[in-house]
Amino acid sequence: MTTRILILEKFADTYECELARQFAGIEIHKAATAADIAVDLATIDVLVAFGIAINDGILARANRLKWIASLATGVDHFLRCPSLRRDTILTSGRGIHGPAMRETVASLMLALARDTPRLVRNKADRRWDRGARWPLIAGKTAVVVGIGISGIAIGQLLKAFGMKVVGVTRTPRPVDGFDAMMPTERLAQAATEADYLINVLPASDDNREIFSRAVFAEMKPSAFFINVGRGETVDEAALIDSLRQERIAGAGLDVFQKSPLAPDSPFWELPNVVVSPQIAGYFDGYEAHVMPLLVDNMRLFLAWRFAEMQNVVAH
Repeated sequence: MTTRILILEKFADTYECELARQFAGIEIHKAATAADIAVDLATIDVLVAFGIAINDGILARANRLKWIASLATGVDHFLRCPSLRRDTILTSGRGIHGPAMRETVASLMLALARDTPRLVRNKADRRWDRGARWPLIAGKTAVVVGIGISGIAIGQLLKAFGMKVVGVTRTPRPVDGFDAMMPTERLAQAATEADYLINVLPASDDNREIFSRAVFAEMKPSAFFINVGRGETVDEAALIDSLRQERIAGAGLDVFQKSPLAPDSPFWELPNVVVSPQIAGYFDGYEAHVMPLLVDNMRLFLAWRFAEMQNVVAH
């Protein structure tokens, strides 16, 4: 029986070419967006997609779906769909994002430390202004919240910058590159130490708005908040108040509670905020990095060796 696959992704052609080259007996359909889906979803066995493109209506119509291959590490967009069946295998792209996430965090930190928005404005105005001196990152303390593959990669890079690096996790254990580990229930205490408080947490019920008003209240006025985890983990009203009142120095934000960020969001206008449009883990050449995992799992899936598939997520 032919396995019917839907690739829902802007660069679906790349995935289609490789899967068609590697596997006989599959039928591939593709769509750049949900609005472009032309195939009857009730006939699809495998869905390859980023969760951000998914809504419950898609899963409700794909009622014979046997496997969802998430191209991202986070699968919360799938898990929150009531129509996700228990017998549908769900796999993630976990394991490829460390380099991209650590580079994104470094870029946001440096943009804030060196006031890159001011440099951009000065360039547009042809203004040569050497009046402000920028602070070193070396010697400062970074508190990384969420010690998975990405969190570890971030911490190790920041240690190479000469920073003190503290991890916050529900499973404290020694990790190379970290000076200390603290349990999640001591997040507010860890925030008091941070010159940079860095969120790498996934969205879950336990993490919802864990970065609360109480946590921001414990941060130093000179400290920055960096978010490359999930927007749902942050009390955005509390963060906006802290930024407006300059109770913290600034924020570098790649994710928000609602994406895309609304045109009337205060984050756009706050001068001490750098906004990035949810691109931390989405880099040039992404397909080549995730393809080996997708191909290996496809081989196992087609052989009915489901127990051997990688990155299977319980739901």
